[in-house]
Amino acid sequence: MKKILLFVLLVSALFFSFERLSKTQTKPENTQSEQDKDRPKLIALKFGEPAELTYDAGTVRFLATSVDTNGAWSLVELKEMPGYHTNLHRHNHTDEAFYVIEGVLTVKINDKLSDYPAGSYVLIPRGTPHAQGNRGKVPARILLTMTPGGFERSFKDRVDLFKTAKPSDPDFRQKRKENAAKGNYDVEFLADWDLPK
Repeated sequence: MKKILLFVLLVSALFFSFERLSKTQTKPENTQSEQDKDRPKLIALKFGEPAELTYDAGTVRFLATSVDTNGAWSLVELKEMPGYHTNLHRHNHTDEAFYVIEGVLTVKINDKLSDYPAGSYVLIPRGTPHAQGNRGKVPARILLTMTPGGFERSFKDRVDLFKTAKPSDPDFRQKRKENAAKGNYDVEFLADWDLPK
């Protein structure tokens, strides 16, 4: 009887030891180091991914959102149609950078108006009054980087707004301003601005 009891205890001890060892060796790593907590997600997109979404200026593709980068930055691809322009505004906490892929982007920075053809890069530091638009005859395709991220949410709201209201509606710009206030985007509208021909 003692031998059987000793044998059962030994087998039980071995079983629980192997089970414990197995759990520690195969347990997924759920804890992140402090360094990895702010690490962006892996983003690998093929041509045409993600799909373009239509909004009041043309189309937008969300390549990297602030969710993907833990708020560090965001990247969107914009296709702005001829005649589209923003009002004069500034971002008090966000640096904005444009890289023109196709067409010509017209940018007013403070009091200076300049045209930026494909291959041009424009960095607008936070707090800088600016406006931009497309006064050409073809769409302007632009990569827009925002640091830190978050302002890209305004484009998502514009996509949703465009489903129910069009820029020709008399209160369209007012609805956009209301969305900006509600969404707490980093944008301060300074003045109306007409895109010079």
